[in-house]
Amino acid sequence: MRWESLTIADFEEAVAQSGGVCILPIGVIEPHGPHLPLSTDALVAHRLACAAAEIEPALVFPFYPWGDNAESMRWPGCIRVESRIVLDLLANVCAEIARNGCRKIILWNGHGGSNATLVKLFVQSRLGEDVDYVPYLVVDLGLDELHAATFRTRCGHACECEMSTMLYLAPDITHPEWIPEEPAEPNPRMDHLVGRVLTPVWFYGRYPRHYCGDARAATAEKGRLFFEARTEKLAEIIRLVKEDETAPGLFREYFDRIYRG
Repeated sequence: MRWESLTIADFEEAVAQSGGVCILPIGVIEPHGPHLPLSTDALVAHRLACAAAEIEPALVFPFYPWGDNAESMRWPGCIRVESRIVLDLLANVCAEIARNGCRKIILWNGHGGSNATLVKLFVQSRLGEDVDYVPYLVVDLGLDELHAATFRTRCGHACECEMSTMLYLAPDITHPEWIPEEPAEPNPRMDHLVGRVLTPVWFYGRYPRHYCGDARAATAEKGRLFFEARTEKLAEIIRLVKEDETAPGLFREYFDRIYRG
């Protein structure tokens, strides 16, 4: 059930059908090599959420591309939202989702980097405010073995996996003819730090073209198989969240002691 497609007459019934569960798919607007659109992360996250909600009913929040991806700012078309605004916007949006009747909010983050760190920080920081909803952050769909069996090249950025997914979902805005002729291997200039310490320029330092992997092996069929597997796993998480009463109970207990005791 897509939030933006409902009428006011339908909305309360949709909340009831969803069990008060809403998925907030989060992405960014950033380059994905020369061959994928700027919307890749946000588009895939939203499409996955919509497909999963068809299996296990849930409300799906509208297309949400607002994140901090400062590492992408050197490229045309990048939209970077400052970290403080990202956190404030998430708080505002989640409060509005809850005000409309969905007290269980699944955050489905489709982008890595600094945005992934911010989303984790947002979820943990909810204990610092007396909120009337429970956030659930999806951290792992458990598909490593399927990924390894499906894709023969490294997973990175605008890689075989992402290219295959986009060839399946949106071939009209995907450009296999523009895939670089050589795979994008890590630039060694960060090797003395990687795996031991983290700096903000780690991705730029290793992948200055914003491309990591080898998209030449991508196919729409691989994208379909992996998309459908992720859809099933995300639907399982919706079901798990819908049935969960422990986290809401602990939230009430915690807030009663800290803010209302």
